Amino acid sequence: MFYAKLAFQNIRKNKQAFLPFLLSMIFLTALNTLMLMVANDPGLAKLQGAEAITQLFGFGSVIVLIFSVVFATYTETILNKQRKNELGLYNVLGMGKRELYKLTFFEKVINLVTTVVLGVTSGVIFSRLAYLIIKKMMGIGSEFKFTLNPSILTLTILFIAGIYAWLYLINAFNIFKSDPIELLHAEQKGEKEPKAKWFLALVGLVTLAWGYWIALTIKSPVSAVTNFFIAVLLVIIGTYLIFTAGSIVVLKLLRKNENYYYNVKHFIPVSGMIYRMKQNAVGLASICILSTMVLVTVSTTAGLFFGANDQVQQAFPRDIMISSEKPLTKLKQVAKNYATKEDVKLSDMQYIRTSQSLLFTKKANDFKAADRMNYSVSNVDKAANVVLISLSEYNTLTKDSLSLTKSNEIFMYTTAQNYPEKTMILNGHKYQIKQQVNKLKDTGLLNTSPVDSYIVVMKDQKQIEELLKELYKTKETAAYLAPAYQLNFNIGLKDQAKRKAFIRGLSKEFAKTADKQWYSFQDKDSYRASVKRFDGGFFFLGIILGIAFLLATTLIIYYKQVSEGMDDRKRFVILQKVGMDEAEVKRVIHSQIMMVFIFPLAFAMLHVAFAFPLIKKMLVLFGITNWQLFLVVTLVVALIFSILYYIVYQLTARVYYRLVER
Repeated sequence: MFYAKLAFQNIRKNKQAFLPFLLSMIFLTALNTLMLMVANDPGLAKLQGAEAITQLFGFGSVIVLIFSVVFATYTETILNKQRKNELGLYNVLGMGKRELYKLTFFEKVINLVTTVVLGVTSGVIFSRLAYLIIKKMMGIGSEFKFTLNPSILTLTILFIAGIYAWLYLINAFNIFKSDPIELLHAEQKGEKEPKAKWFLALVGLVTLAWGYWIALTIKSPVSAVTNFFIAVLLVIIGTYLIFTAGSIVVLKLLRKNENYYYNVKHFIPVSGMIYRMKQNAVGLASICILSTMVLVTVSTTAGLFFGANDQVQQAFPRDIMISSEKPLTKLKQVAKNYATKEDVKLSDMQYIRTSQSLLFTKKANDFKAADRMNYSVSNVDKAANVVLISLSEYNTLTKDSLSLTKSNEIFMYTTAQNYPEKTMILNGHKYQIKQQVNKLKDTGLLNTSPVDSYIVVMKDQKQIEELLKELYKTKETAAYLAPAYQLNFNIGLKDQAKRKAFIRGLSKEFAKTADKQWYSFQDKDSYRASVKRFDGGFFFLGIILGIAFLLATTLIIYYKQVSEGMDDRKRFVILQKVGMDEAEVKRVIHSQIMMVFIFPLAFAMLHVAFAFPLIKKMLVLFGITNWQLFLVVTLVVALIFSILYYIVYQLTARVYYRLVER
C-alpha cells in the first residue's frame, strides 16, 4: 500500500505533468469507444451499400487505434523527460530500481483505472450524440440505433490496458538503463551548439520540392491516387529535414547578419533557438505535419460532403437512366403507359443511340484505340474516353440543325479543360473539327469519368460502324461493336415517398416486359441516398480524425511550452539581474514564442496550397469537379484551424509565462 499511496501523491502533486497525459488518454479511450461502437453497429449492415460504409468506418477505427498507440507513446516519452529529476531524487534517497518499478507500476494502474472509468463513460455519452449526428449527415433511418455493446466496451478496455502495459515497459526500460546521478542533474546538463548541416538541409529542400513537383504535375485523377502517398512521404521527410537541419542553417545565417542579430528583440530568441533547436525541431515538424493532416483531412471530407449535390447532378442529369445494347423502344412505351396509369408526368425524355464508351490512348490530337481489359495503369495519364454519335441522333437529341457536308468533318464535345487542336486523328483517320459544341453536357453520355472524355459527332451511323469494324477486328474486342442505347427522363413528383413508390413500380413493370434483354436501370434518388451515406460517413470520419490530430497538435504545443519554460526560467532571471526590465523580458518572450509557433502553421498552409491541385484531381474520382467549391471549403477550414491554433497558442503561452516569471 505504501507504493500505491506514494504513486497517488506523485500524480496529485505533479498535476502539471500528469493532467495533460491523463486528459489525452481519456480522450483516446472515448474516441476508440465511439469508433468501435459505430463500426460494429448491426444497423450499418442493413443499409444500402453497407459493405463500403462498414469498410469506411472499419478503416477509420483502425487508424484511430494506430494513432492511439503512437500518440500515447509520444506523451509517455515527454512525461518521462519531465520526471527525470524526480526519479533521480528517489534513487538517491534510497529507492532502488526494483522499488521504482513498483512505484511506476502503481502510477500506471491508477492512471489506467481513471482513464477507463472516465474514458469509457464519456465515450458512451458522446456515442449517443455521434449516432444522432451520423444519422443526420448520412440520411439514415430508424435501422441505425444506439446499442450498448458490452463486447465492444470490453475490447476497448483491453486495448487501453494493453497500451498502459506498453507504456509501463517503456518506463521500466528507462529506469533500467538510467544512472541516478545523471537523472538528478538532467536539467543542468548543457547542450553543445549544433552544427549547420548544409547537406541535410539541401536534401530536405530537394525532397520537399520533389513532393511539391509531383503534386503540381500530376495530370489524371487515377495517377493522383497512385502518387499521393509518394508525395506525402516526400513532404514529411522534407519537412523534418528542413526543421532539424535547415532551421539551424537559417538561424546561423541570421546570427551572421549583425543588423538583425544585435537587436534586443532578436538576440535572445535566435541565440537560444540555436542551442536548443535539435530537440525543438522534431516537435515543431510534428506540429507542422499534424496541422497539415488536420487541414487536408477535414477539407477533403468536407469538400465531398458539401459537393454531394454537384456529384449527383453530374452523374444523373435525369431522374431515371436506362441503358442497354439493344433498342429500348418497348421500355420507353412501358414507361409512358405506367406513368399515364399512375397519373405521373414524365418530362425531358431522351432516347439516344451511340457507340459504347471507347478507350483510347492520346497524344496531342492523335488517338489510338486501346483494350480496357489489357490496359496498363502506367498509361492512364494518356487515356481518353470517346463516344461516337451520328449527326441525326445529335440533332434529334439537342433539337439543333447542324450539318456536315464532308465525311472527314466532325463536331466534338469534350470534358478536357483544353483542346486547342483543330483536328482529331482516330487510328490514322484525320478529321477536321468543324465546331466544338456544348449541348451534350447534360445528356449523361459521359457521366463521371476520371479521364478526359470526348463525344464525336460523325456524318452518319454507317461511318461510325465502318470505323468500329476497323478498330476492333478480334474476338476479344468484338463486344465494342455493339451499340449503346440510353433512355433518360425526369419524374414529375416532388413527394419522396411517392417518388420511391413510382420508381419501384416502374422497375417491376420493366422486369415483366424486358424478357431476356439485359438492361441497366438506375435512378437519381437511390444514387443520392448512397452518396449522402458515403460522403456523410466520410465527413464524420474526417471530423473525428481532425479532432484527434488537433488534440495531438495541442498537447505537443503544451508540452513544448512547459519544457521551454522550465529551460528558459533561469536564463531570463539572469537577464533581469543584468539590467533587462520586465517589459523587455515579455517582449523577448513574445517574439520567441511567435517565431517558434507561426513557423509550423505557415509551413502547414504552404503544404496544403501545394497539395490542393493533387486533392482536386483525386476528388474527380468521386464526381466532384466543382473545384471552386472545394477551394472555398479549404479556405474556411484553414481559417477555422488558424483561429483554433491561435487560441491554443494563447492558452499554452500563459503556461510558459508563468514558468518563466516564477
